Amino acid sequence: MVPAEHTRAAVAADRQRLTDLFLRHGDAIYAYASHRVTAEAAKDVVSEVFAVAWRRLDSIRPGEERPWLFGVARRVIATEKRQVADWVALHQRLQEFPGEGLADHADGIVEQREVVAALGRLSEADREVLLLRYWYDLAGRDAAIAAGCSQAALAVRLHRAKRRFAEIIRLKITESGSTTHSNAGQSQTGAAR
Repeated sequence: MVPAEHTRAAVAADRQRLTDLFLRHGDAIYAYASHRVTAEAAKDVVSEVFAVAWRRLDSIRPGEERPWLFGVARRVIATEKRQVADWVALHQRLQEFPGEGLADHADGIVEQREVVAALGRLSEADREVLLLRYWYDLAGRDAAIAAGCSQAALAVRLHRAKRRFAEIIRLKITESGSTTHSNAGQSQTGAAR
């Protein structure tokens, strides 16, 4: 059994090593990322790089920290670009989707652009599970493998994503109804004059 003092000392040493890595290389990683993605996305890249560094601190060899961090940054940026490209491709695919078939897929409640807008308002994680399961029609097990989680975790994520998606749609319908009713009231008022 490892003494608690040793464990606390090891955690403190790991924290200090990560802090030192960030102080030495954080600006360089940000500069590298900002040349490849937006400034806002570059901040996210830096955060993700050092989150990975924290999880994999034992695998970073002394003296090889800088290239290791740049390699992680390159992979994080590639993933970010793939996600953006996937979102653009999805948006284009939905734009090409025939309008008459949409009523069947959206139960006659919303139009195609509202579905796209609602998906756009979801987090990347929510959008991912909904698209894997329903757009790409992956079965639960396959969607879980693609999402990198267990089937139980996917089921929970999917349930929550569907609830949030339904709430966005419900709010949109409520807003549309309010706009329609207030426009109708204005028309009636104008006609009475």
